[in-house]
Amino acid sequence: MDAVGVALRAARVGDVTVSAGQDSSLTTRMADNIITQNVRQDGRWLSVTCAFGKKHGSVSTSDLSRDAIRGAVRRAEEIARVTRPDPEHMPPLGRAEMRKYVPSTSDVSATLAATAGQVARDLARAAREVGKMKLRLSGAMSAGGSVWAIGNSAGLRACHRSTNAEVHMTALGGDGSGWAQETSHDIADVNAGRAAAEAARIAVLARHPKDLAPGNYTVIMKPAAAAELLMFALWPFDAKAADEGHSYLRGKLGKKVFGSNFTVRSDHTDPRSPDSPFGGDGLARRPMHWVRNGVVENLVYSRFWAKKKRKAPTGWPPNHIVEGDGTSVDAMIASTEHGLLITRFWYVRYIDSMLPTATGMTRDGLFLIRNGRIAGPVRQMRFNVNTTGVLNSIEMTGTPERAWMVVPALKVRDFSFTSGTRF
Repeated sequence: MDAVGVALRAARVGDVTVSAGQDSSLTTRMADNIITQNVRQDGRWLSVTCAFGKKHGSVSTSDLSRDAIRGAVRRAEEIARVTRPDPEHMPPLGRAEMRKYVPSTSDVSATLAATAGQVARDLARAAREVGKMKLRLSGAMSAGGSVWAIGNSAGLRACHRSTNAEVHMTALGGDGSGWAQETSHDIADVNAGRAAAEAARIAVLARHPKDLAPGNYTVIMKPAAAAELLMFALWPFDAKAADEGHSYLRGKLGKKVFGSNFTVRSDHTDPRSPDSPFGGDGLARRPMHWVRNGVVENLVYSRFWAKKKRKAPTGWPPNHIVEGDGTSVDAMIASTEHGLLITRFWYVRYIDSMLPTATGMTRDGLFLIRNGRIAGPVRQMRFNVNTTGVLNSIEMTGTPERAWMVVPALKVRDFSFTSGTRF
C-alpha cells in the first residue's frame, strides 16, 4: 500500500515500522424470520512506530491523506524522544526475513464480491423453510475481505490479502432451541440454508427438556463446543508467562501435560483456516506443533523472549488445528452407555487460569444419551472443569472442522456439571 511508503519516507531518523490496512465487509442480520438490519463497513487504518534505540512511540490514524500520515510520523517521533526506554523493544526485521515467507491462499474474489442482495436472498430462503416448521429463525450472515501491508526502515516489505464469510443461525420453537454455524474464507463453503436446517433439526429435538441431576458425565462435544473450551487451555501458551510463573505451563515445556490422543498444531497454509505468511512485526510464520501426543512441544516465543532464552522466535500462532481420528458423532453416541451430547457452550470464563479451571453453560441443545441412543433433551447445565483434566480424558475424536479453530468433536469422560440452569 502506498500509505506505508509515504510514512517511511516521512521519517527523519531512527527505526520505523509501519502497518496499514483496508477492510470491507457486509453483515445482514435477521430475527424471528425477518431481516432486520444490513450493515456495510469500509475502513482504512495506519499505525506507525518510531524508535530511537529502546525508546519508541506509536500513533494510529484512519486518515490516510499524505499530510495526516506525515503528521502521525512526526507525533510518533515526538513520543519516542520523551518516553522511557523499553527493555523488550526489538529493532525491525530486515529484508532477509522475507525469503522465509511461504504464501497462503486465503482470499477468494467471490467472497469479496458478495452483495447485500445475495446474502439477503440466502437468508430469506432459509427463513421460509424454517417458517414451514413453525419455528423462528434468528442469526446473521457476513462476508468481506481485507488487505494488510507492513514495511520498515530495515527494508522489509510485505502484503497479504484475505477474505472471510460466516453464518450462524439459531432456531427457536416452544421451549426448544438449536444452533449451527459455518465459516470459511470462501463464501461457496458457507450455506445459510444448510445452517438453518441444522439449527431447526436440533430445536425440534430439544423440545420439552427434562431436569438432570448435576454430576460427572461422559460428554460428546460437537466441534463448536470443543473449540470454545479448548481456547481456555491454549491461550496461556506464552513462553514468557510460563517462565515467570504466570501460567499453568510453568516448567511444562517438553513434558506430557495432556492425553496421548491430543495433538494441536498451527499452519497458516492449511486450506481449512489459511492466514498471512507473517506476523505483526513481519516475522515469518512456519508450521508448528504446540502439543504432540500430549507433550508440550513448543511455547510461544516473542522475538525478545526468544533472544533472552536463546530460542527461535515463533510469533503467535495464526490458527489452532486439533487433530482427530475421524470417528463420527453417531459412532461416539453408539459407544456411550450414559452421557450427554453438547451442541455448544456459552459464557465460558476462567475460574482460575493457573490450574486452569473454567466455568460456563451449555446452550441450544443438550441431549441425554442412554444405551448408545439419544434418549431425549435435558435442561441446560453449568459446568466447572479443569481443562487439562478434560484433555487427559478424551476417549474419541472426530474429523476436524473449522469452528473457532479447526477442531474435531470430542468424546470425554468425567465432565463435571455443577447445576442446572433456567433460560
